[in-house]
Amino acid sequence: MGLFERLSQALNPQVDEPRDVERAQRISAAVLLLEMAHADHRHDDAEYAEIRRQLQSHFGLDAAETEELIAAAAPKAEQSVSLYKYLKTLNNGLSEGEKRQVLEMLWRVAYADHHIDAHEEHLLRELSELLYLPHEQFIRAKLAVTGE
Repeated sequence: MGLFERLSQALNPQVDEPRDVERAQRISAAVLLLEMAHADHRHDDAEYAEIRRQLQSHFGLDAAETEELIAAAAPKAEQSVSLYKYLKTLNNGLSEGEKRQVLEMLWRVAYADHHIDAHEEHLLRELSELLYLPHEQFIRAKLAVTGE
Protein backbone atom coordinates (compact mmCIF):
# COMPACT_ATOMS: atom_id res chain seq x y z
CA MET A 1 0.00 0.00 0.00
CA GLY A 2 1.39 3.37 -1.02
CA LEU A 3 1.75 6.47 1.09
CA PHE A 4 -1.33 8.10 -0.44
CA GLU A 5 -3.51 5.06 0.26
CA ARG A 6 -2.32 4.81 3.87
CA LEU A 7 -2.88 8.52 4.42
CA SER A 8 -6.33 8.34 2.85
CA GLN A 9 -7.24 5.32 4.97
CA ALA A 10 -6.02 7.05 8.14
CA LEU A 11 -8.03 10.19 7.40
CA ASN A 12 -11.15 8.33 6.28
CA PRO A 13 -11.35 5.04 8.15
CA GLN A 14 -14.04 2.66 6.98
CA VAL A 15 -16.80 2.33 9.50
CA ASP A 16 -19.11 -0.39 8.28
CA GLU A 17 -20.94 -1.65 11.31
CA PRO A 18 -23.92 0.41 12.52
CA ARG A 19 -22.60 0.01 16.06
CA ASP A 20 -19.25 1.49 14.96
CA VAL A 21 -21.04 4.42 13.31
CA GLU A 22 -23.05 5.06 16.47
CA ARG A 23 -19.92 4.87 18.64
CA ALA A 24 -18.10 7.30 16.33
CA GLN A 25 -21.03 9.72 16.59
CA ARG A 26 -21.09 9.45 20.37
CA ILE A 27 -17.34 10.03 20.62
CA SER A 28 -17.61 12.97 18.22
CA ALA A 29 -20.37 14.57 20.28
CA ALA A 30 -18.40 13.98 23.48
CA VAL A 31 -15.28 15.57 21.96
CA LEU A 32 -17.29 18.69 21.06
CA LEU A 33 -18.77 18.85 24.57
CA LEU A 34 -15.30 18.58 26.11
CA GLU A 35 -14.02 21.31 23.79
CA MET A 36 -16.91 23.50 24.91
CA ALA A 37 -15.97 22.94 28.55
CA HIS A 38 -12.41 24.05 27.74
CA ALA A 39 -13.46 27.10 25.69
CA ASP A 40 -13.32 29.52 28.63
CA HIS A 41 -9.90 28.18 29.74
CA ARG A 42 -11.26 27.25 33.18
CA HIS A 43 -11.96 23.87 34.73
CA ASP A 44 -15.53 24.10 35.95
CA ASP A 45 -17.03 21.11 37.76
CA ALA A 46 -20.54 22.26 36.79
CA GLU A 47 -19.65 22.01 33.10
CA TYR A 48 -18.20 18.52 33.49
CA ALA A 49 -21.25 17.40 35.46
CA GLU A 50 -23.41 18.80 32.66
CA ILE A 51 -21.40 16.87 30.07
CA ARG A 52 -22.18 13.69 31.96
CA ARG A 53 -25.88 14.59 32.24
CA GLN A 54 -26.13 15.42 28.55
CA LEU A 55 -24.41 12.23 27.41
CA GLN A 56 -26.53 10.07 29.72
CA SER A 57 -29.76 11.76 28.73
CA HIS A 58 -29.13 12.04 24.99
CA PHE A 59 -27.64 8.59 24.42
CA GLY A 60 -29.41 6.70 27.22
CA LEU A 61 -26.17 5.70 28.93
CA ASP A 62 -25.64 4.61 32.50
CA ALA A 63 -22.90 6.15 34.65
CA ALA A 64 -20.27 3.54 33.74
CA GLU A 65 -20.97 3.84 30.01
CA THR A 66 -20.80 7.62 30.29
CA GLU A 67 -17.41 7.49 32.01
CA GLU A 68 -16.16 5.05 29.36
CA LEU A 69 -17.31 7.41 26.59
CA ILE A 70 -15.64 10.41 28.25
CA ALA A 71 -12.46 8.37 28.76
CA ALA A 72 -12.45 7.53 25.04
CA ALA A 73 -13.17 11.12 23.98
CA ALA A 74 -10.89 13.03 26.38
CA PRO A 75 -7.53 12.14 24.78
CA LYS A 76 -8.98 12.88 21.35
CA ALA A 77 -10.14 16.31 22.53
CA GLU A 78 -6.77 17.04 24.15
CA GLN A 79 -4.70 15.93 21.16
CA SER A 80 -6.94 17.27 18.42
CA VAL A 81 -5.66 20.18 16.39
CA SER A 82 -8.90 20.36 14.43
CA LEU A 83 -12.48 19.36 15.07
CA TYR A 84 -13.08 18.67 11.37
CA LYS A 85 -13.06 14.87 11.72
CA TYR A 86 -15.64 14.96 14.49
CA LEU A 87 -17.85 17.50 12.73
CA LYS A 88 -17.68 15.43 9.54
CA THR A 89 -18.83 12.34 11.45
CA LEU A 90 -21.82 14.24 12.83
CA ASN A 91 -22.65 16.01 9.56
CA ASN A 92 -22.56 12.75 7.61
CA GLY A 93 -24.61 10.75 10.08
CA LEU A 94 -27.11 13.05 11.76
CA SER A 95 -30.26 14.75 10.57
CA GLU A 96 -30.71 18.49 11.02
CA GLY A 97 -32.88 17.80 14.06
CA GLU A 98 -30.22 15.60 15.63
CA LYS A 99 -27.54 18.22 14.96
CA ARG A 100 -29.82 20.80 16.57
CA GLN A 101 -29.94 18.55 19.65
CA VAL A 102 -26.13 18.43 19.71
CA LEU A 103 -26.06 22.24 19.52
CA GLU A 104 -28.45 22.46 22.46
CA MET A 105 -26.24 20.03 24.41
CA LEU A 106 -23.29 22.34 23.70
CA TRP A 107 -25.28 25.34 24.95
CA ARG A 108 -26.20 23.44 28.13
CA VAL A 109 -22.54 22.70 28.85
CA ALA A 110 -21.49 26.30 28.18
CA TYR A 111 -24.30 27.64 30.39
CA ALA A 112 -23.80 25.12 33.23
CA ASP A 113 -22.09 27.86 35.26
CA HIS A 114 -24.93 30.31 34.40
CA HIS A 115 -22.57 32.43 32.35
CA ILE A 116 -21.64 32.41 28.67
CA ASP A 117 -18.05 33.54 28.23
CA ALA A 118 -17.11 35.34 24.98
CA HIS A 119 -14.91 32.38 23.98
CA GLU A 120 -17.78 29.98 24.59
CA GLU A 121 -20.20 32.02 22.49
CA HIS A 122 -17.65 32.27 19.69
CA LEU A 123 -17.16 28.50 19.70
CA LEU A 124 -20.92 27.92 19.83
CA ARG A 125 -21.41 30.15 16.76
CA GLU A 126 -18.57 28.45 14.93
CA LEU A 127 -19.81 24.93 15.70
CA SER A 128 -23.36 25.86 14.73
CA GLU A 129 -22.11 27.06 11.34
CA LEU A 130 -19.87 24.01 10.88
CA LEU A 131 -22.85 21.76 11.62
CA TYR A 132 -24.62 23.62 8.78
CA LEU A 133 -27.39 24.81 11.04
CA PRO A 134 -29.20 28.04 10.17
CA HIS A 135 -28.67 31.00 12.51
CA GLU A 136 -32.29 30.64 13.58
CA GLN A 137 -31.41 27.26 15.14
CA PHE A 138 -28.50 28.86 16.99
CA ILE A 139 -30.89 31.43 18.49
CA ARG A 140 -33.54 28.81 19.33
CA ALA A 141 -30.99 26.64 21.13
CA LYS A 142 -29.72 29.66 23.06
CA LEU A 143 -33.25 30.65 24.10
CA ALA A 144 -34.12 27.07 25.08
CA VAL A 145 -31.14 26.94 27.43
CA THR A 146 -30.66 30.48 28.71
CA GLY A 147 -34.13 31.95 28.32
CA GLU A 148 -32.46 35.13 27.01
